[in-house]
Amino acid sequence: MKKRIFLDYAAGRDNPNAIYLEGRIARARLESARARIAKVLSVATDEIVFTPWGTEANIFSLGGLTPKSHIITTAIEHKSLLDAFAKFKNVTYLKTNSDGFITAKQVEGALRSDTRLVSIMYANNEIGTIQPIKEIARVLRRSGIPPAEVLGKNPQTIGIRAPRPLFHSDCVQAPGLLPLNMQSLGLDMASFSAPKFGGPAGVGFLYIRRGTVADSQPRDAGALPLVEEMAEALEKADKQFKQNLPTGQASKHLKLLKLRDYFIAGVLKNIRASLNGSRENRLANNANFIFPIDSELLVLELDRY
Repeated sequence: MKKRIFLDYAAGRDNPNAIYLEGRIARARLESARARIAKVLSVATDEIVFTPWGTEANIFSLGGLTPKSHIITTAIEHKSLLDAFAKFKNVTYLKTNSDGFITAKQVEGALRSDTRLVSIMYANNEIGTIQPIKEIARVLRRSGIPPAEVLGKNPQTIGIRAPRPLFHSDCVQAPGLLPLNMQSLGLDMASFSAPKFGGPAGVGFLYIRRGTVADSQPRDAGALPLVEEMAEALEKADKQFKQNLPTGQASKHLKLLKLRDYFIAGVLKNIRASLNGSRENRLANNANFIFPIDSELLVLELDRY
């Protein structure tokens, strides 16, 4: 058998778009990773798009919107989204309560006939608040006809009811700590970043429900080895979460929750500080405090000790 020599290094060895053997092998590996991620989220494989970072996944979720589109969001979203929203003229920023929560009723009250996107973070990266995603999804389902019908499946209904807005969520903090079933959550789009659940830096992915976006579907943009590592890390994180699912009052005895609550109680008892966010309804790995000291000085002192 003749020795096979690879010469297309200008394109790269793991190029899944190449039509020769190495490219077909790379494509099979990419689709295998996509299928593993889709299984964790309980979605179809063609609903997963790879991105370089979670930030790009957030930005890609805005594809298809026009400058006049009305958007509903909060002021505590990730900076990448807040910067992107600043370019739109019609944005409603819902006010959170003192613990950082909004309600589905607030979203319902902010809806307009021209609302095209609702973007609410699943769990906040700073104060750990977990938003009522399912309740918001139920409100949006009642608000208008599904986006897939607007895209042409049932055009007769367009004049009767307004199209319901798409529901996007920054889910970067969720893997390993919260349920990830997209069908149960009722999301149309969701952003993820690999480093947040033990995966490699430089890769993330976006879930886009089939039929919700017409011509603005982004193309994959992630290095194959990183995508494969991300799929493995996501499976591991989700497995660990499901193994620790609480049953009734057993949730109080989960190791991570116990450690979090022990830490919070110890800080509040022994140090002059106040807790940001809810004492209970927060991520199991999150504690956020205000201390009566300049933040940079506090970091330097903690580093020194």
